Amino acid sequence: MTAEQIAIEEPEIDPVDAALALYHGDARATIAAALEMLQFVRGQLALTEAAMSQGFGRGFRPAYEPE
Repeated sequence: MTAEQIAIEEPEIDPVDAALALYHGDARATIAAALEMLQFVRGQLALTEAAMSQGFGRGFRPAYEPE
């Protein structure tokens, strides 16, 4: 048997369906949780930006919004 024969296909999981399943299909709760996590990640990004030197990132500055 080769590795190709043993490979097991994993089903693709839709991230939107997975997020909704976490909150039992409640779209408002799912969006609220996503927004809360977004605020947390933005806070972490701000802390990281304040802590890292310009030389460390070789001029890289994180963006808070997609370009």
